[in-house]
Amino acid sequence: MSIFSDPSETTVIVTAASSLVTGSLGTLTLANHKKVLAWAKEVRHKDEDIAELAGPAETLETLYTEQCRLARTPSYAADFAEITRLANTISGRIEHTQCIRAELERVIECADSYTNTALPEPPATTRITYPEARLLLAQAMRQEAARVALERAINAANQKIATLRRI
Repeated sequence: MSIFSDPSETTVIVTAASSLVTGSLGTLTLANHKKVLAWAKEVRHKDEDIAELAGPAETLETLYTEQCRLARTPSYAADFAEITRLANTISGRIEHTQCIRAELERVIECADSYTNTALPEPPATTRITYPEARLLLAQAMRQEAARVALERAINAANQKIATLRRI
């Protein structure tokens, strides 16, 4: 006598086997969907972070271009208008970009130091005394050092943004 001699037993065995296979496939499908949904959520968060970094990255690029324009030239207060505007823009975005907050704060600090080195307006007279010339030269050298510090801070922030975009 065989197990499969009775049709009702065969039906029960086939039904149980198909239920087991269907349940296993359902469980595997559910596990796979959970992994896919977790991956999609991670990608969405990464895309949001990258979008969050786009504004500061663009502003930093503009600030970099502006400070390059002023490189190795003595600058007066009027020359720093665009740098001040860009620093204020970055300052306004700091609270929305927590992942690079420290770098942006450093850029603002360096931009403020740089704009504070503005040379006094040139005198109306055509002649400048030797001590005045030395003083202006020392101020111009401090100004260039502050510009280089700003450039380094911008590059550090851009590097951090690039790293975050790759992750």
